[in-house]
Amino acid sequence: MSELCLECIDVSKKFRLYERDTSLKSRFANSIERHTDLLEWYVLRDINFRILQGDRVGIIGRNGSGKSTLLKLLTGIYTPTVGGIEIYCKRMLALIELGVGFYDELTARENIKLNWVFNGLPKKELGEYFDEIVEFAGLHNFLDTPLKYYSTGMVARLGFAIASHAHPDLLIVDEVLAVGDAEFQERCYQKIDELCRQGATLILVSHSTSAIEQMCERAILLDGETIAHDGSVLDTMNVYNDALSKPIFENLSVSPSNSVG
Repeated sequence: MSELCLECIDVSKKFRLYERDTSLKSRFANSIERHTDLLEWYVLRDINFRILQGDRVGIIGRNGSGKSTLLKLLTGIYTPTVGGIEIYCKRMLALIELGVGFYDELTARENIKLNWVFNGLPKKELGEYFDEIVEFAGLHNFLDTPLKYYSTGMVARLGFAIASHAHPDLLIVDEVLAVGDAEFQERCYQKIDELCRQGATLILVSHSTSAIEQMCERAILLDGETIAHDGSVLDTMNVYNDALSKPIFENLSVSPSNSVG
């Protein structure tokens, strides 16, 4: 029986939109009264699922359905308003925003070393995989060039090369790979498949249904604030296609408030 890798328990995430103060007088008044008008709304509500070690799970949904918010919750960038997330695997790596963990003024060589350490990975392992990372990224001629001169595709290649060669137990990938060319995307999918066959767990977010169908065995559909379906890729895609005909915000809850709670 496979071990539990990740568990999302009754998770909800609420954001607040504050009304902008338009005058010096209103700003001063609000600073004294310690309140301002705001709107609160749930992006995600009552999210529950479990992922076992070795699972390949796709997360799909239209723009605004909460996919990126969910990934930021899973990786600890956001904290849930309600509920909790348990990570049971030892080594998790995520590619959810282009350039996160990189410094434009530093070279690719320097960024590889820093990114490796920032991810909590042993320095001695980097010595084993450094050449493979550079080879996979195809950046030999730009290794000592500052990243501020890199294209978005080059940054994506570098980020994926680092994450995939760190041999994660859990790899979380957002649409960041979409900036690469078709040849590099295919190499990424082949590398992900290799990692999964070695026992890694995959969570993949993509608007490309073909990518989800190629890489995943299970898919979770987010619609509005909740999980609309969680099952096989085929079944979830059918539900997704049906959902496209409905307004995405039909269940969205937005409530006004007059105080910062």
